[in-house]
Amino acid sequence: MSDVLSLNRRFSMEVHSRAIDSCQDIEELRRVAKTLLTAWQIQAGFSEQFAGELLGISRPPAA
Repeated sequence: MSDVLSLNRRFSMEVHSRAIDSCQDIEELRRVAKTLLTAWQIQAGFSEQFAGELLGISRPPAA
């Protein structure tokens, strides 16, 4: 997977990975995990929307 990431993104991942590894506060880890989960889903939604626009595919209305 790191083959598709730029050097800057790999560096950023390593910095954040080390910060997570050094964290001893379970509540802080939970907050970080939830923030990352939210960011991941937002990015997935943007990617889906952008790919659909490029392919001329419309998304079904949100439920």
